[in-house]
Amino acid sequence: MRTASGKRTKAENIYLPVSGRIEEIRKKTEDVSLFRVSTASPLRYTPGQFFMVSVWGAGEVPISTASLCEDDLFVEFCVRKAGTVTGAIHSLQEGDRLWLRGPYGNGFAVGRRANGDVLLVAGGIGIAPLRPIIQMFAKDGSAGSVTLLYGSKGPQDVVFMDEVQVWRSGGIDVILTVDRANCDWRGSAGLVTDLWHRARVDFSRATAYICGPEIMIKSVMRDLSLFGMPDERIITTLEAHMKCGVGKCGHCYSGPKYICTDGPVFSYKEIKEYSLLG
Repeated sequence: MRTASGKRTKAENIYLPVSGRIEEIRKKTEDVSLFRVSTASPLRYTPGQFFMVSVWGAGEVPISTASLCEDDLFVEFCVRKAGTVTGAIHSLQEGDRLWLRGPYGNGFAVGRRANGDVLLVAGGIGIAPLRPIIQMFAKDGSAGSVTLLYGSKGPQDVVFMDEVQVWRSGGIDVILTVDRANCDWRGSAGLVTDLWHRARVDFSRATAYICGPEIMIKSVMRDLSLFGMPDERIITTLEAHMKCGVGKCGHCYSGPKYICTDGPVFSYKEIKEYSLLG
């Protein structure tokens, strides 16, 4: 749609961000915080999608949604301070402005749970894109076993530790593990791939949702496939060096796919078919 002068309207400009106001900041670990952002216009997004989030003068970065779209005027982002843009985001205060483009990409097909049990496997900050699915499963109370295997570097690095008991109360079997335990840690120590024996799921009929470091994703997908889980039911979200988010710049082009528009959610079947991981 164009105005009388022939100029494009805002709705047609895919590069024009909307203004968001930081309503709440909750510190989760030493370098990870959860930002609750409101916008004047409605936001409709699904678990697994992402926004391009920017701070004027610092730049723009893709960040996955970490909340359910229950109130379409809010979205939550879990941000780890790791670079210039994320550092600028962490320097903001409640009431400050962020700028959002999106949502972009495809989301998790959570309806697949009807076919069997669910296994969620997360590593580090990878718990953030899975949090909306966890919240959904903890609330719906439908049949089927749901297990979360979540690995962190140390006890102090467990993001959303304050929500674990809520998830367990919702019927989710949450199993935590850390690389380096201390004397106060009561969970497991080691890799998430050491915990398969504790997952109360039927691998042949279950669906897995995975997010974390690439080396972890590769190992988890390989193991689950060997355990008999169908490759199309092994679902993960891939990271890439995105610049535009809309398939124009080519920075996230992998094989015949753009991670930003064809993903970031892919099945293991697609990853193998298109060689999306090295």
